[in-house]
Amino acid sequence: MKKIIIGISILFIILISAYLYFFHFKTIKKNNPLMAVPAEASLIIQMDNPFEQWHDITNNKIWQYLKTNPYFLEMGHSIDSMNAEMKANETLWELVMGRPMVISVHQTRPNDYDFLYTIDLQRATQFDFIKNYIGELSEDIHKVFNRTYHGQEVLEFAFEDDPTTYYLSIHENLLTVSSTHTLIEQSIDQMGEPVLIRDLDFIDVSKQLDGNGIKMYVNYAPFSKFMQQWMEPGEEENPTMLDALKYSSLTMDVTDEYISISGYSTIRREQANLLTALINSGEGDVSVGTIVPDNVSYFMSLGFKEALHFYNEMEKVLAEAEDGESYLESKQKIEKFLKISIKDDFLSWIDNEIALIQLNSNSDKNKVELAVALKHQGADEAREHLDFIKQQIRKKTPVKFKGISYKGHEIHYLSIKGFFKMLFGKAFADIDKPYYTIMEDYVVFSNSPKTLGKIITAVVEKSTLDHSQEYANFMEKFNYESNLFIYLSSEELLSDAKRLLDKESWEALTPHQTYFKSFPMMGLQFTTKGKLIRHQLQTNYLNHKQISDWRALVEQSNFKEVQELDSAETSDEDIISIEDILPEDLNSKSFTEEYSNGQLKFEVSLKDGLKHGRYYQYDSAGNLLVKGRYKEDQKKGTWRYYDKTGELLRKERF
Repeated sequence: MKKIIIGISILFIILISAYLYFFHFKTIKKNNPLMAVPAEASLIIQMDNPFEQWHDITNNKIWQYLKTNPYFLEMGHSIDSMNAEMKANETLWELVMGRPMVISVHQTRPNDYDFLYTIDLQRATQFDFIKNYIGELSEDIHKVFNRTYHGQEVLEFAFEDDPTTYYLSIHENLLTVSSTHTLIEQSIDQMGEPVLIRDLDFIDVSKQLDGNGIKMYVNYAPFSKFMQQWMEPGEEENPTMLDALKYSSLTMDVTDEYISISGYSTIRREQANLLTALINSGEGDVSVGTIVPDNVSYFMSLGFKEALHFYNEMEKVLAEAEDGESYLESKQKIEKFLKISIKDDFLSWIDNEIALIQLNSNSDKNKVELAVALKHQGADEAREHLDFIKQQIRKKTPVKFKGISYKGHEIHYLSIKGFFKMLFGKAFADIDKPYYTIMEDYVVFSNSPKTLGKIITAVVEKSTLDHSQEYANFMEKFNYESNLFIYLSSEELLSDAKRLLDKESWEALTPHQTYFKSFPMMGLQFTTKGKLIRHQLQTNYLNHKQISDWRALVEQSNFKEVQELDSAETSDEDIISIEDILPEDLNSKSFTEEYSNGQLKFEVSLKDGLKHGRYYQYDSAGNLLVKGRYKEDQKKGTWRYYDKTGELLRKERF
């Protein structure tokens, strides 16, 4: 008995010692899973605990809502099936999915891509059951073969009723799996001589990431090719801002209330571009919300410390473009012809922000309503320099427009074709020969005085973004100083899309409208951190009830529409509803507006942008309601008011 007790004690000590040796004391290789990723990966996803992170992503309210969308329906069924499988075989899935994993996307053929999965097995590599008994992990696995590549063992296996062959290799603590054998072979070569994780630019962006979210890395050279799969022919030739980037590192955080993606990027500085121009120019305010109407579709704010410095950086970008030589010639020609200095007469009064604004348009004449807002250092200084430029234009051109007053703001005309494109590039090309006005801390330019009128109205009625509590809450997620900030409103962009898209495209988009509206605001911000760009993408989620509340709030803040008039019971103030009209062109000879059924609502003659001449107003059936005359924007003479049968109700003398 004593010998049995001693024997059991010795066996127990041996087992404890073996456990401590294998799991605590024995040196285990700790290779970074990223070292197994071939250098030409387009996209890399890194998860420290895939089992938990997968659960978090697929069990939040946002995903549960999105998978009801037809586009995500099939994907949702697949994910639900995987979740059920994981729950039924939790131990097996935790063996693999409970360990750090890297998923990378690679081009395998000219138009074909595949995934490489790299799993950090940690101390599980002490057991050879994965290599020796893989056939026992599932009854569906068959055709297990072994071969070697550069001295490294590679397993080939397939599943019943599936023609796909999978390839698996284990190198120290790393297990790699793919359905393309060349990716496994490239991974084996990579582990012998790592390239990607030794690239200093990649190291710079990867070491900045923290937190427990899913990490992603973008390698822009191969990623551009990857994205071409979804581009129309010829689109891939158009340069984008992303061409300036080399690597990005991103952390994704998904909750029941929002989706947030933040991270860092390195820039290719060998060629000047918009991002290098912004980074080299410092950061500026994101304060254009003080004048942007709360029903804006989109705005982009460029920030910098000094306008002249930014312009000098932009000159490098424009000079290196294909039409760089013509840009320099155009600049010199304008300065010489008008006898002005762009530096002294225009840039000198600009402060630290330039914003491009797109408003929701209800006009077919204006496909897109655009404005440019330049933050000024002082209204008097800006006005003085712009007045000088106007005087020089009058001396050299036949332009005679003197300007008008609208709700206490003067609207002027600056007839210099291609001026903003010349200064700030193609993004501003649609602002051509613009009207302008000064309000708050900004000088605002637009091709359409009607667009300026909307902005003026928003400022006067305090219906700008800065007067919206929702916008204030949203902006708490961002810095109020940046190099670049982009704001999108899904509700207003969808309204624009209905007018701008062709019938087929709009019909394809229609079933998804509610889902877009579930994310009412989206913001993208770029700021500078040393030699890197820090970027953040944020969008908030609203459920069905919140969407309804949001829509009601938007409707309350929208501009008041003129009501259709069919009755003589309304007052003169209600009937004459065009006191603050603004045509698309202040040189127009007349201005008209229609009802939703296409019937003419009113027409009035114009002179220099002011109401001057005959005025007629109709009901929605085409019956004349009002007839009168304006002179220099004031009612003059006898005005007549009718009911819908044509009977004269009264006359009024002005």
